[in-house]
Amino acid sequence: SLTSTTNVQPMKMYRAFFLLLLWSPQCVLPINPGFRTEITQKGLDYVCQVGIPLLTRQLESLSIPDQSGKYNAPVIGGIYYTLSNIKVTQFSIPSSSLTAAAGTGIRMAASGVAVQMTANWKYSNHGWIHISDSGSCDVSASSVSLALVIGIGVDSGGRPTVTASSCTFNIGHIDVHFHGGASWLYNLFDGKIADGIKSGLEGQVCNVAKNEINTQASKALASLPVEEKLSPNAEINFQLTQAPNFAPSYLQTFHKGEFIFIPHPAEPPFEPPPLPAAANVSNSMMTIWITDYIANTAGYVYQEAGILQKNITQDTLPPNNFFSLNTSSFKIFAPELYEKYPNKAMQLLVSATSAPFINITTSFINLTAPGEVVAFVLVDEKTTVNAFTLGITVHATVHVALRKNGSQEIVTGNATYLRSDISLIKSNVGDVKVQ
Repeated sequence: SLTSTTNVQPMKMYRAFFLLLLWSPQCVLPINPGFRTEITQKGLDYVCQVGIPLLTRQLESLSIPDQSGKYNAPVIGGIYYTLSNIKVTQFSIPSSSLTAAAGTGIRMAASGVAVQMTANWKYSNHGWIHISDSGSCDVSASSVSLALVIGIGVDSGGRPTVTASSCTFNIGHIDVHFHGGASWLYNLFDGKIADGIKSGLEGQVCNVAKNEINTQASKALASLPVEEKLSPNAEINFQLTQAPNFAPSYLQTFHKGEFIFIPHPAEPPFEPPPLPAAANVSNSMMTIWITDYIANTAGYVYQEAGILQKNITQDTLPPNNFFSLNTSSFKIFAPELYEKYPNKAMQLLVSATSAPFINITTSFINLTAPGEVVAFVLVDEKTTVNAFTLGITVHATVHVALRKNGSQEIVTGNATYLRSDISLIKSNVGDVKVQ
């Protein structure tokens, strides 16, 4: 709780006030990554749980290439058949898994898959009885298993790449039921034709899957944005700095995590610190390791853009603020100011003199923010006088922790250390006491 007292030392009050002013503007391909993500098996399980229904809907709109074959039927002779316009109408995946394929990418496996398809059929034979016919058919496949390994890498622009490195698609059983024409006759030997369709489909499904990944998915990733514009002057670059790492129980991605000054893009004069090795966080779905490089490049960019400054007037202060921007409030530590400009309004220009620096440890965030405050006196509506300039460097430490809130974890912060170093840089109103 906060308590009020009349026994407040003036110098401490002014120091606290300037400390808050200096903080107010903030409210407004490296060797190491700027941040790293780690997705555990629990996270992959969640992706599988959410992604399989999406994949199912995608597969239900899949068109299978035409299937052709030959069957030697008694009496009739050789039957040449073609199934065309094959469409998947139902795709059920009761059991599936998504795991990291060590050193390669992602492995997806599904079993007990059931597939329903429709198609148009036609056939002709060139035996001693020449006949031809056409119609439609229903095809159902059961006890289907699918295994697909997708290799994931990185291109020269820091975008992820994907390649279907292996695929197997096995059909346990397939049924074909013909409609139209002399279907009653063809249903007598549908099992034999089904074997031919099964053999063709097992190869074609993987071909279709590989083509979708190697062409369509790769094309989409090639145009994936790796920068996000945040303002006219700044954008953040989150491109990959290297290929993802795939271990037996997790996968890692490494990202640049750098703010860019859009008018004059250039690497900052510092590099990201090394990140610790992967932690055993199997109870979490995903872990993000963030370095202070991200915050420091942000400070560097906004300092270059001249954004880390703010003009403070009485109107910009909180309504219940105890401090009045008037020369009468400064007469204790700048008596000549009040004598020269009694009861005059003032304004303060608060700015960073160099980019703030942040150091992040496992438990603390340390901040050093150098800046200055230029005080002006508003003599009248048209005249402004530069009174004095103070240099202020803020040193702060915040203890950061995770707090359990039911099933959630909340990041909390507690300022454990706060200090300001104040010095007088220039004065046009005599002595200004800063200690």
